[in-house]
Amino acid sequence: MKKFIFIVLCGFLFACGGNKGGENGDQVRINYTLDTVMVNPGQEILFLNSGLSQSQLTPDKKHLYNFNFTEFSIEKINLDELAFEDKIMLSKEGPNGVGQYFFGFLLKDENNLLIRCYNQDNIVDLTGKKKHQFDFKKVGTEPDKLSDSENLLSAVLLPEEPEVYYGLVSDWQEGKTEVAKLNIAEDVIQRFEIPIFEKAKKFEIEITDGGRFSMQKYIIHAGDKLIVGIEGSNELYVMDKETGTSQLHEYTSELTATEKKGNYPPKVGGIDEFAGIYRRILEEVGFMAPVWDEVNEMFYRFSFIMEFDDNAEKPEGSPFQQPSGAKVFLTIYDKELNMLTESAIPQLTNRPPFHFAKDGKLWVFENVEDEMGFVQLSFDL
Repeated sequence: MKKFIFIVLCGFLFACGGNKGGENGDQVRINYTLDTVMVNPGQEILFLNSGLSQSQLTPDKKHLYNFNFTEFSIEKINLDELAFEDKIMLSKEGPNGVGQYFFGFLLKDENNLLIRCYNQDNIVDLTGKKKHQFDFKKVGTEPDKLSDSENLLSAVLLPEEPEVYYGLVSDWQEGKTEVAKLNIAEDVIQRFEIPIFEKAKKFEIEITDGGRFSMQKYIIHAGDKLIVGIEGSNELYVMDKETGTSQLHEYTSELTATEKKGNYPPKVGGIDEFAGIYRRILEEVGFMAPVWDEVNEMFYRFSFIMEFDDNAEKPEGSPFQQPSGAKVFLTIYDKELNMLTESAIPQLTNRPPFHFAKDGKLWVFENVEDEMGFVQLSFDL
């Protein structure tokens, strides 16, 4: 186990082991320790290629379920024991077939999973046996029903409403995004407009050769709240689960801008032209979704600014230059999403991958020589 201890006093960083905090040491404004822990994979080769981008935590945060694209399976990791525990094998075809093109999954309850594939949504048990199949696109009636050009993204479940799903409805033709509430049992869909999605339009770029760049958007259920946001702004909206109305939370940062500039051309001629603009976008601050720490009753939220080395060569066959690293910042909020403090985290030098709060610590996935590890941040606030 690696361990580093950092203490902040009068705006200066003093660190064990001679670490001086780097050039942004004066931006470190909280006391924290970092540990790195490793997961024992047993005889398994765990799937880490996607940075755990398709992973889900159980409500008690004892287990992590990680989708393995190579094997079309789900790995079950015991986070209390830091060890691989089990694997759920899924079928693409046959009586237990969930579809060919994996889209995402959710933990529906302690015994069942929602497996999403293209135009096919499935409820399967923890052995991979299919119990029910449906299609979100067929829920409800016109005009609220999902159209052919729409998809339900970032689906989330509330524990008290096992048949009600919330998600983002994105229309790739019109560039419009809304929040949708789908009641599967009653075959009803409701749509809600959130002002931040109108702001997101200034970050969109149409690529004439084909395609559209859109800022990442999200809806999460954390700390008993439905929270909506976009990567381009530090604003957060909290939705009322009954009425669908939303409350805006605005923040002022002393360490970063409050949002990306957004002064990008609405249309570019091709991918080569877009590549240069995309670098500009990454060099401006981006904000990730907050995560809930139920032990300390706080939200943690990472933001980041990507860095590039002008002397580095572009990958062969790609117009996109790869980032050389990132400046990473952490903002902490109370349970009502009031901002408490912010700090640079100079030991994190890349855009934070999959992360969550457990046991009063912030866990950040780290690939350590192709093994599953987590950097744990503990705070003294």
